[in-house]
Amino acid sequence: MEMSLSITPLLWAAAAAPVAFLLVVIMKFGWGVAKAAPVGMAIAGVIGLFLYRSQPAALVMEAGKGAWNAATILLVIWPALFSYELTCESGGFQAIRQGIQALTRHELMQILILGWVFPSFLQGITGFGVAVAVGAPLLLSIGVRPFYSIIIVLLCHCWGATFGTLALAWEALTAQAGMDPAQTAYAAVITAAMLWIYNLLCVLISLWLYGKGRAVKEAGPAAALLSLIMGGGELILAPINAVISCFLPSAAALGMVFVISRSRRYHSSWSIAESRIMERKEKESQAESPMTFHQAFLPYYLLTGITVICLLIPPVNEMLNTWQIGFAFPQTVTEYGFVTAAESCFSPLKPLTYAGTFLALSSAASFLYYRKKGFIKTRDLKNVWRRTVKKCIPSTIAILCFIIMSKFMSSSGQIYVLSQGIVKVLGVYYVIAAPFFGMLGSFITSSNMSSNILLGNFQSTAAGILGINPAITASLQTVGGVLGNVFAPGCIIMGISTTGLAGAEGRLLKTILPISAACGTVFGLFAFFVLV
Repeated sequence: MEMSLSITPLLWAAAAAPVAFLLVVIMKFGWGVAKAAPVGMAIAGVIGLFLYRSQPAALVMEAGKGAWNAATILLVIWPALFSYELTCESGGFQAIRQGIQALTRHELMQILILGWVFPSFLQGITGFGVAVAVGAPLLLSIGVRPFYSIIIVLLCHCWGATFGTLALAWEALTAQAGMDPAQTAYAAVITAAMLWIYNLLCVLISLWLYGKGRAVKEAGPAAALLSLIMGGGELILAPINAVISCFLPSAAALGMVFVISRSRRYHSSWSIAESRIMERKEKESQAESPMTFHQAFLPYYLLTGITVICLLIPPVNEMLNTWQIGFAFPQTVTEYGFVTAAESCFSPLKPLTYAGTFLALSSAASFLYYRKKGFIKTRDLKNVWRRTVKKCIPSTIAILCFIIMSKFMSSSGQIYVLSQGIVKVLGVYYVIAAPFFGMLGSFITSSNMSSNILLGNFQSTAAGILGINPAITASLQTVGGVLGNVFAPGCIIMGISTTGLAGAEGRLLKTILPISAACGTVFGLFAFFVLV
């Protein structure tokens, strides 16, 4: 069947409606994402059915794909939140706070360690919002207010969303964009360079939030050195071996931060008493924890060790990767002839090399150890599980509906019309807007990897139409995906769930969205004037 789907104002406006609805009700009217997502999903489904002429059976198929994609994300979120609640129940966060204070009495260094360096390390090996789920409550434990705990971790971990998780998002992009090796290497360099800039910018913003120019002057040298290790290391490694290009530099920075914290400047006590992001009363009144810092950090040590063994030792990784779970889906075609290809094994899950499995194993082993040491009892698991379920239900609803919505929009042709209409209007100026497609994809899917899968081929096609190197638009796509991950509902939910800051989605979006939009504009302009 020949495709007859045309780019009309009505179809374009209809395609934009689900995303516009979400932005308005979340940011202006303060809806929670668990309330907004089902309505957005329904709007996308109705538009796909009646305006884009999808078949009901096709939408059912896409709902199935969305449910499976959501399951692979939720199987990380639930163990991550369980691990967090286990640490809370055993008194671990109090011990972590005290351990960081023993390492350095410098309050800004404590914030850099727990809000930037350690979450970046976790992003390098796990992804899927684990860094936010872990980092935000750790900041909370040293006296950072809940709202700023989420802001700092959201800003500071997302630079690793492309080459992190052992470069899953990058591999998805290169597969969709169809670039040759030279173009891929060039794209890796462009991407890593922009992400280095973003890495440094976001930590400087965090310092400014803490104490404006005084804080930047105090911790700026340490931040610059650590950013050089992380961002500079990624820039060197990305065109050579993308898989380890985020993980190894982040691990090196994590080691270096312990060295820096022992220096005279950053080991001694320093703070800004009037800092608006701090809430110190509770911190000062807590008694000393019987648990040591290293005991409290046991789940994260185990998570790191299991991940390194299973993912970075080739014989072990090859053996564990042999088992995968996936489902077949047939081809679907709308009445306009828009085709969604058949999938013999859609989005296969490899349980033995999966972040959720690693989290579950580290949590189970930590519980057994804590029970043996008397920090927790078997009956306490009931409280841990009850709080986990309470926090996970809203995120489960939201993520499930968001991903199904994205599947409805993709399979019906709404994403195609939305994107092609913009290219047609903007022409070569499309390059300036290219990062915003990546941002849009990450916003509606809560995943840079999913955004790259959804729009990577389109970005490459647009480059072909415009006659420019596809490496440029591919880079802008995934950097935009990183910027979109900063305010993606899935990441925001992780922060809200683990800090108890319910109902703050709109406020968080209003704070973060302008930063991402400004960065996307700057990167787009740079590509247009320098690279094209």
